[in-house]
Amino acid sequence: MKQSRIFRFTGLLAGASLVVGGLLVTGATPAVAEGQSFTQPDRDPVVNLRWDRYYNYEQMTEALQLLARTYPKFLTLESIGQSWEGRDIWAVTVNNPDTGPHHEKTAFYADANIHGNEIQGTETNMYLIWFLMENYEHLDKVRELVDTRAFYIIPSMNPDARAYYFSTGGPSRSGMRPTDGDGDGRASEDPPQDLTGNREILQMRKHTPGTGTHMISPIDDRLLIVAPPGMQGDYTLLGSEGTDLDGDGRRNEDGLGGYDMNRDFPGDWQPSYIQGGAYYYPFSHPETRAIGDFLMARPNVSALQSWHNAGGMILRGPGSQYYKGTGNYTNRDNRTYDYLGERGALMLPYYRYWTIWKDLYTVYGGTLDWAHDFLGVVGFTNELWSQAQLYQGHWDDNGPIPNEMQQLFFNDKLGMGAWFHEWEEYEHPDLGTVEIGGWNKWWGRTTVPFMIQEMLHRNAMFALFHADEMPLLSFEETLVERISGNTWRVTAQLRNERAMPSRIEAAELHNVGQPDRFRISGSGVTAHVGGFPAGELRNEITPQNGTDPSVVEVSSGIPGISTMRVTWIVSGSGPATIEFTSDKGGTHRTTVQLR
Repeated sequence: MKQSRIFRFTGLLAGASLVVGGLLVTGATPAVAEGQSFTQPDRDPVVNLRWDRYYNYEQMTEALQLLARTYPKFLTLESIGQSWEGRDIWAVTVNNPDTGPHHEKTAFYADANIHGNEIQGTETNMYLIWFLMENYEHLDKVRELVDTRAFYIIPSMNPDARAYYFSTGGPSRSGMRPTDGDGDGRASEDPPQDLTGNREILQMRKHTPGTGTHMISPIDDRLLIVAPPGMQGDYTLLGSEGTDLDGDGRRNEDGLGGYDMNRDFPGDWQPSYIQGGAYYYPFSHPETRAIGDFLMARPNVSALQSWHNAGGMILRGPGSQYYKGTGNYTNRDNRTYDYLGERGALMLPYYRYWTIWKDLYTVYGGTLDWAHDFLGVVGFTNELWSQAQLYQGHWDDNGPIPNEMQQLFFNDKLGMGAWFHEWEEYEHPDLGTVEIGGWNKWWGRTTVPFMIQEMLHRNAMFALFHADEMPLLSFEETLVERISGNTWRVTAQLRNERAMPSRIEAAELHNVGQPDRFRISGSGVTAHVGGFPAGELRNEITPQNGTDPSVVEVSSGIPGISTMRVTWIVSGSGPATIEFTSDKGGTHRTTVQLR
């Protein structure tokens, strides 16, 4: 496995500046900041990033480096691997080392941009990092989150396709690894092309009077409508911009990539003849392998968020109706998902809380089922941006996306025509005079600029709500009772203050990770019996089965909003340490005196 490249910025800066995409981004140390733009919107933030735009790969990298320089105590920026074309896949760890190492805390993980044309998740993760740092000194809840949790954030899983999207607007959902999509023995040799050089791949149409399939709309001459039955139109649609690069008489039939990295995870993975987009085997791409290695090395991840677009959805698994023969998770786990998802839908207007296979479509080998079944993690995929937010309820009976005539109204009135290219003639080498135009890459799937920050903030707050509901454990009380001489009964009570359990039921059923454990230890302290209090007066013990009486296992974890008591009969004197360890709940200790 390739070693990560870790960048730690240890020098505190009195101030910092960086040009990102032609913009001056300023920074200062948190200690000297007078305010920031969320709690006090009349003052500049410490790191003055813009949230009304999108960042290409280089700009994203520069912004992450600036954040890491500005907040070296809390942020670690590292490369966890390289993409197919050799770009670094960046990961940011957010942790307060004063409250413990990140690997001993329950952790929240978020990734984005696994699909190359689903770009705004990158900005959501950048905003999430920025928001935590900007508000640590100003909001008690943010300070609590950073002090008690760790965050692992991957701004872009698919940097190659992101770069391609920004340079051409190409519709590459996959990565950029060449594949033979048309079966001619050559790989990705006939993709769409930006013929006009405007960094867009638009649509082509040809004026074919009396022999076409479409005609100009009588309402708006920018639009075509299908010719009525029995009539010939004056235009023929030709698909995306491009030429016949491989000389086989077809255009754009063998594009770049051609696979789906969200079908490349081990959770119910199926080959491509069952699940379109699957590759040869799980983790078959360098990007998904890097993510797999990263997550499997961090068993403390309790919650996961994967940002996609579009359509306004909070998605949860399972991905298939055939999952475990029921098409659903266990009742115990469903309660956790519903608690989070139903509240998330209240935080995100025009978003729907859905189960993937039941409400959308079947997904084999997706991120969420792998995270749930193999990692014991509660995960969601948010499909960022619903055009219903732009239309504010104005749509027809066909659903929340209006027809093109209605879309043009909003393009003209709210965008001053920014998102539709007027049709322009172009001399095509194969087709003669054609017209190129139509909707550009910033319309439809991507949030319009004046609404980007609202989308980022609402979704980042859902992520922080999820992170806040991860198990938050602490010892409430301990009781030491002398039985006789130096023999003692020691009882400890651990409380989970949040809704998520320290171990989901799927992890218990599938033996994922280590069971939660209590342990008592101390110099000269010997445990004779360990277990759970029992009896009406709670003065009896149900012994823990096992060879080591100092250890009490809790295979089902600590339920949400609950307490759990364990008790031991020990002999000895002096201090005894009680330790609770949990993959998802972290490590917690308390000390009692046997006296």
